[in-house]
Amino acid sequence: MTADKKIPPKTGKDVIYIDIDDEITSIIDKVEGAGQKVVALVLPKRATSLQSIVNMRLLKRSADNATKNIVLITSETALLPLAGAAGLHVARNLQSKPEIPPAPGMLGEPSIMSKEPVSEELDDTKGVDAEAEENLPNKIDYQKTIGALAEAHDVESPETIELGDDAEGTEAAAVAGKSSAKTPKNKKLKVPNFDRFRMLLALGVLGLIALIVFIVLAVVVLPKATIAIQTSSTSVSATLNLNTSDKATALDETGKTIPAVLKTSDQTLTQQAPATGQQNNGNKASGSVVFYNCNQADTLSGTVRSIPAGTGISYNGLTFITQQSASVSPSHFIGSACKNDVPSNSVSATAQTGGAKYNVAANTTFAVAGYSTVTGTNSNAFSGGSDNIQTIVAQSDVDTVKQKLTSTSSDSFTKSFETQLSQQGLYVLTSTLKAGDPQVTASPDVGQPATNTTVTVKITYSVLTVKNSDLTTAIRDAFSGQIDKSKQKIEDTDILSGADISVTNQSSPTVATLNITDNTSAVPILDSAAIKKQAEGQKSGDIVASISSAPGVKSVKVKMSPFWVSKAPKNPSKITVAIQHVSGSQ
Repeated sequence: MTADKKIPPKTGKDVIYIDIDDEITSIIDKVEGAGQKVVALVLPKRATSLQSIVNMRLLKRSADNATKNIVLITSETALLPLAGAAGLHVARNLQSKPEIPPAPGMLGEPSIMSKEPVSEELDDTKGVDAEAEENLPNKIDYQKTIGALAEAHDVESPETIELGDDAEGTEAAAVAGKSSAKTPKNKKLKVPNFDRFRMLLALGVLGLIALIVFIVLAVVVLPKATIAIQTSSTSVSATLNLNTSDKATALDETGKTIPAVLKTSDQTLTQQAPATGQQNNGNKASGSVVFYNCNQADTLSGTVRSIPAGTGISYNGLTFITQQSASVSPSHFIGSACKNDVPSNSVSATAQTGGAKYNVAANTTFAVAGYSTVTGTNSNAFSGGSDNIQTIVAQSDVDTVKQKLTSTSSDSFTKSFETQLSQQGLYVLTSTLKAGDPQVTASPDVGQPATNTTVTVKITYSVLTVKNSDLTTAIRDAFSGQIDKSKQKIEDTDILSGADISVTNQSSPTVATLNITDNTSAVPILDSAAIKKQAEGQKSGDIVASISSAPGVKSVKVKMSPFWVSKAPKNPSKITVAIQHVSGSQ
């Protein structure tokens, strides 16, 4: 497009962004499809499709045929000579004023974009519009590089296209198009680089923000102070006696009485055992006996002994029970020998249990229970006994299991019992722990027919306890009588942990005498919150001087951080107070 060619009035502009891979045909299609008269083509870096003078001319001719005014938006100096040779407007950005770059002269040398002869290059442009060829302002010097050609020429554009939408820009562009005179450009004038200005402005803002953040960190966030205070402590000890009582309801330090509770817990052990006992359920043997009394005293006195029914008589471990009573007169003696010549009346007797072994022979001598000088004898054999053996639970079966269960260690149970009591806030006097007599039950029970029996042993443990709070109060009060409570306090928070508590006398399960001894340390009273408040905004020397004056303080060390901080922060949360107590000997 030449400078004297009239530009039709513009109604607006279209902005088209070209991809690096777009072909020249694709670019022409986008231009022809634009809806506005002015078309701004935003080119990427190294747009290969427009690195040819032929493609530039094709683009110019297509724009003219479509009555479009093209402006190439690019900052690449290599494209400027090609655009100038084709008569295309160029602008650095969408806000810059478009202009046609200068076109260097044609010397006939090979093209800067191709090493082929100029004639071959021109042969490819036979279809280019003749008017466009004639209106090309200059020819290209192909012996120079594109960058050198662009930098070597800096003349005013023969034609101007306004990219803005305002009316003033449109009129200015029209006037510029009608003017055929060329005004030389003042080379002393320089266009400001607004991109660089905006970048410097952004960097300045970021720097200001960074400075503000640093100041906030340095003044508010980072400053910290640590105050390490070392104080002296003195040892104190306490010895006292307390009497436990299950009837007391509160600690009576004057009467030296502390409430106590007897706690119990049952340990139940169960084990199954085979039944080994036997019982003869056969018929019982029976017979009759007579008694003889060989007692010289009874013979001399003529005493007659009466043996009641139900008296047991035995032979070789076999026991029979008499069914009637008998009267026994004393027998005669020859010297010291009893003649057994005065029998009693005959009484029947039945075996204690069934069994054939009770069928004893005739003339068997029986011992009579409760009568050492009386014997019994049967003139006829006992008969009728028969065997019917059945397995039953024997007492020995139960006793064996009982002995095994009670011999099992109960340490784990008692420890668990003591732990449960401790969790209830009770102090366990372990020396009063006692285990009750085992209670044994068997199912089936002893004497019952069975092949197995389940034996259960229950042992009840009891122990005397007192409240931890009552003990702590009593010991702490004993310590308090040895210190100045306005200036000192007991250091230990758990006084009972070091206390030695023993039972010296126990007259009943709930009445006992406790002997208590304990040692601890007394330290100066220092309020960390008050120290922080006192140190706010103060220098290290002032903080050390103010805290060192407190009684019991041995040394004070103040550390400020970071290194530029000279005063303690005014925020108490930024101040740390560490108090270390040492014994008086140290």
